[in-house]
Amino acid sequence: MVATPAPAPAAGDQPVFHQCEPGPWGRIEYQYIYIAAPNWILEQYPMPQPQPRWCFPDSTAASVRAFLTQSGLDATTCDSLLSDPRALRDEEGIFTVFPTVDELIAISPTVRQTIYHELAKSSLNTFQYEPICIPDGDLDGWLSSSGLPDDVASDIRKLVWRDGDSLLFSDFRAILSHATSDSEARRWVKALTRVRAVVAYLKLDQNDDLETLKRYWSAEYHRKDSLPMLEAFANLPGENRLDLIHLLPPFPRRLVYSYTTPDIERTGQTPNCHWTSLNFFNYTRQNIYLDLKLASSQVMEDYEKVTGSPQFGDVLFFLNTNEDAFHSCVYIADDLVFTKNGENIMMPWLLTRLTDVKQLYMREPGTHIEVYRRRWPEENM
Repeated sequence: MVATPAPAPAAGDQPVFHQCEPGPWGRIEYQYIYIAAPNWILEQYPMPQPQPRWCFPDSTAASVRAFLTQSGLDATTCDSLLSDPRALRDEEGIFTVFPTVDELIAISPTVRQTIYHELAKSSLNTFQYEPICIPDGDLDGWLSSSGLPDDVASDIRKLVWRDGDSLLFSDFRAILSHATSDSEARRWVKALTRVRAVVAYLKLDQNDDLETLKRYWSAEYHRKDSLPMLEAFANLPGENRLDLIHLLPPFPRRLVYSYTTPDIERTGQTPNCHWTSLNFFNYTRQNIYLDLKLASSQVMEDYEKVTGSPQFGDVLFFLNTNEDAFHSCVYIADDLVFTKNGENIMMPWLLTRLTDVKQLYMREPGTHIEVYRRRWPEENM
């Protein structure tokens, strides 16, 4: 099911188009849209408890106090958090504290950055571990079409935090504590699920080098599905714009701008980035890619690492300092990629900028990208 894009510009407004750098992919322009999770997914989604909490694995009251103090949190707030009778170490060694909304808002940006960077290391802290990333750090732009009340938007401005060059938001629970009804809470959650995508177009006229375009968009003629449409638009009189969706292989063409549906969920695991990337050229999805070991094995067998400029359909693996591939996406052209950012059912498949994906996933020093290209059997030539 495809999500509904953000509202169209008001009467008299003109959509803003951005230009890709020219290359073998041709002349591409794109515009931004914001996509929010559809209501049928929100109805399945358990609303987070509105009480904020911070979880510290393998910790004690003393170690948590030491960390918070070292982070610059004032002594009064530290005492309040640790004297709370709910602040306990459970049998698994997880020490949890429960800050109030007022305490969260009062934290300075520098202290918040230090604390949240530590919380983000554990998936127990869901919203620090998988925060909202504000594209280009443009908070005004992100909030402008959200429909959130002014007081909620004001609190979000006070609660955002930075991790490197990325502007992030994690305090879902604090925001939901202001909601006066379940329906209001769900409207706000819907607004907070909004992610920025791009709708891109290939500009074509009879002066373009059609053979170069055909070679690029067919991955050196290994996948020719899109060539009839490409040729048809190239032969039209004047300049025309072909939606890039029509140049994607059938599998990503079905998924882009949509959310996980029940038929895919029947596998027992929500599709992730690697499943998405490795199925890009497949006519029938291969669910073995949901298993990380099997996916890694498939990469070793069917892909080769390449250097130089990536090409259409190459898989970009994001690796940490241990050389673990924790994210992947598919290169489309210039700064555009096809991706699913995580297993969360609230995250759609997107055509977006590689720059935006980097802001989300390249926050840790030493994170780097490696490019892998599919090996094609001779008969596919």
